[in-house]
This record gives sequence, structure tokens and C-alpha cells, in this order.
Amino acid sequence: MLPATVMARTPDYDNYEFIVDDIFYKIVNDTAVVTFQGFYSSSFFGGYGGDVIIPTTVTHEGKTYPVAMIDDNTFIRCYNLTSITIPESIIKIGHDAFYNCIGLTRVNITDLEAWFKINMESNPLVYAQHLYLNGTKVTEIIIPEFITRIRNFAFEGCIDLTSVTIPNTVTSIGHYAFRNCTGLTSIVIPNSVTDIGMMVFEGCTGLTSVTLGNSVTAINSYAFSHCAGLTSIEIPETVTTIGANVFMGCTGLTSIVIPDLVTEIGNGAFGNCTGLTSLTIGKSVTSIGTNAFNNTSLIETVTCKATTPPSWGNMDMFTTNVFNHAPLHVPVGCERAYKADTNWGQFSTIIGDIDNDNPLEYLKCDVNGDGEVNIADVNKVIDTILKY
Repeated sequence: MLPATVMARTPDYDNYEFIVDDIFYKIVNDTAVVTFQGFYSSSFFGGYGGDVIIPTTVTHEGKTYPVAMIDDNTFIRCYNLTSITIPESIIKIGHDAFYNCIGLTRVNITDLEAWFKINMESNPLVYAQHLYLNGTKVTEIIIPEFITRIRNFAFEGCIDLTSVTIPNTVTSIGHYAFRNCTGLTSIVIPNSVTDIGMMVFEGCTGLTSVTLGNSVTAINSYAFSHCAGLTSIEIPETVTTIGANVFMGCTGLTSIVIPDLVTEIGNGAFGNCTGLTSLTIGKSVTSIGTNAFNNTSLIETVTCKATTPPSWGNMDMFTTNVFNHAPLHVPVGCERAYKADTNWGQFSTIIGDIDNDNPLEYLKCDVNGDGEVNIADVNKVIDTILKY
């Protein structure tokens, strides 16, 4: 095996076409694109530093161009970059444009509505953490009603953000949109939103209150992971998908109810929710991913409404303490199926409970425990209902 080496590369003077005020540009589709400086090596790109102010337009050879994009890798590893001013003309920030800009302390903008329109593949706020609008630090945001989608990375890392108002015009919230906004304390997702992207609120440790609208159908991977301040959340009945690690590390959660339309619970969905004491799994769940409830030893009761025991990703889904001490409540007549299941059968106590809201659901079970599903089970259900 050859030893690893760092080879200096030949300066790439073809990447840019001209320089104005120490900013490198190239022309794409009759617009100016800010790009990285010509000389680079495998471990260092460019030499931008200090306070960089990107203009709205730039003139080259007698022609004026709008500055519309920040290219991929433009400021990558520019450790001495301290602030960046992004004009309202920018419509795209490329991949890894500010990667590892560890000296960045502020992002300056002049138009908040223009910021919402930027197609972001990365966000300088991840490092800067502070957003300034015309010189004033942004702490509260009212999203304009013309916005229908909050774009990926929109405010990722903005630690000063304490309040966000989302209008009913918004239908989806993109990946990473509010990730690590540690100052955010509450969020209301309106009824217009149907999709919540990956890692949207991951690491929002100050978040204590979340209201999800009644149109949400999918909560994607890591959406609320490591929101340690979150003590409760009501998952809407409209939700059909709970992705991997959605609530992982939400140590403040004490009770979870999985709605009846959910068919699959993703890997690690509620892993390390160490404060969880009560769990209800909806009737449509057919599979539960690996480590979905890992390290939740304080659970005192588990209810699974599915008539057929859902499959598990691994046998040690719950700790031994939960298996030994927490009763498992299942549909009446389905106790035998759960006891016979390799995974669910680990519960020491399995109790059959009737679902008074939908008693006919249990006609598919061996209600009276005689080993057969027949008219005797129907009579048993009727007798049980009459008692109520």
C-alpha cells in the first residue's frame, strides 16, 4: 500500500474569468457566479478572509451582470473569513460553499424575503450562527404568505432565533431547515403542511412545545432528534410514516401514542428517549425497525393495538427491565398470538383489552382462547360489549 501524501495541485486559472475587488467570478447563463480563487491544493481552497461583501451586480469588460450564485466550494476552508454579506440577487448557494469556515461569525443580508427564495445546498449560518438583517440581529421570523415551501437549510444553525411564525400557505418544510436552532422554544406547524423533512429540528435543545398540523402525513428521519427539552408531542392521526431516528435522544418525552394509520416505525425512532414511561402503538403498524425503543428502561406500560404482532428489527427492542415489569396490553383474544411470538413473547405479562371504539376489529382474533376463530368468538365480543 502506498503511503498517503498531499500533492499540491497546479493552479486552476480556468475556474474564474475575472476578479473585481478581490472576489473571483465566472459567467454562467449571462449571470456572474462567485467562485473559489484560482490557486488551491487538496487541503486548502482559496484565500478569502476578513469581511467579504458580495455585490448585487458586477461589471466586466463594459457589461454589467447580476451576481446570482455562490459556486460549490467557493469559501471552503477559508478559516480567516469572519463575515459574509449576501445580496438579494443571490438565488443559489452551492454545495459545501462555506465548508469548515470556522472563523465565520456573522451573515449579513438586506432582504429577508430574498433569503427565503435562495436554493441552498449549504448555509453559512452553520458556522456563523448569527444572522443580521440590515445590521440588526434576527431573533424572530414571520414567514411571508407567498412562501409555499421552506427550503432546505434555510435557517440551520441560527442560534439567536427564538420565534418562527409559519403561515397556512406553507405546504412543506425542507431538510435541515431549522437544525440546531437552539434558541427556538416553540413551533406551530400549520394544517397546510403535509411533509416535514429530514433533520428539520434536530438539535433544537430549547424546543419545549411542538404543535403538528392535522395534514402532516410524513415525519422524516431525525426530524426532532436530540430535542431534549421536548416533554410531549401529539402525532396527528394523518401521519402514515415515522422515519428513522425521528425522536432519538428526546430525553424529556414521557408518553408516546403512535397513530392508527402508521404502518412502519423506523429504525431508532424513539431510541434513547430515556424519560419515556408510556407507549401506545397503533393498530396498523406491521413492522418496527431496529433499536426503535432502545434504552427506554423507564417504560411502565406498553399498548399494541395491532391484531397481528408487528415484526421487530431486533429481539432486544426493549430492555430486560421493560420485558419483566411493564405489562403489554393487546387486543382481546390476541394474547395467544403475542405470547407465541418470539419477540413479543418476552413480555412477562400480556393482557388482552377490548377496544371499545372498534370492537369488530377483534372478530379476526381467537377471543375466547379455544384455539379457533369462529362464532363463539363473536358471542364473546358481544357479551363483552354489553357489559359496557
